[in-house]
Amino acid sequence: MGRAFLTLASLRIASAAQTTTESLVSESPHWHAITHDPFCDELAAGTLPNATLTRYLVQDHKFLDAFVVLLASMIAHAPTLADRVPGAQFLALITGKENTYFERSFDALGLDAAARAAPPAPATSAFIGLMRRAAASGELHAMLAVLVVAEWSYLSWGERVVPRDGLSFLHLEWIDLHRGEYFAGVVAYLRGMLDALDLHASEMAIAKSYFDDAVKCEKDFWDMARGGEGEL
Repeated sequence: MGRAFLTLASLRIASAAQTTTESLVSESPHWHAITHDPFCDELAAGTLPNATLTRYLVQDHKFLDAFVVLLASMIAHAPTLADRVPGAQFLALITGKENTYFERSFDALGLDAAARAAPPAPATSAFIGLMRRAAASGELHAMLAVLVVAEWSYLSWGERVVPRDGLSFLHLEWIDLHRGEYFAGVVAYLRGMLDALDLHASEMAIAKSYFDDAVKCEKDFWDMARGGEGEL
């Protein structure tokens, strides 16, 4: 299924102009920071403290509901069935394999119900709010701008890091979920959808605003996970 998905997505992105997503990244002063955060390198090296990983996973899991709403809203606003199917397939992965990773990780880290139910950090709440605003906007370009940041930035670091031998599933599986042929196809699909839109200047400004806000949220989230203040 992954190869077929990638073939379809590759055809889509090859036929669409790349200028929108490329220009959004080129104009983002923090794109490099969110794709080269030390957290990712320590994760791949197996040197990330469990306390840091725990904080990250507990907070990241709190995105799930808002992300599902955002992705489902994008699918509903996609123009054709062919545009909806790859998104629906990805939605099934998010609510299946990725969600079970969190549950298994919480068990392995010995987290009780109270630890799992910790309140969202400010950086987490800000990103949840952005996802829900994009979903409620009814604007496909706004939804895609946030989704592209969330998935393309993770593919970027997932493909960049080199996991050492002997990593536990806590480390390696999270990396594997964000690299490889299938996930690259997901990112190609999302980028292709956004690049294919014929955006007027006002719509491009909205897409850029959501994109920049999502990059800031990602930066703040990495800083929070490592114990920083998350200020830009």
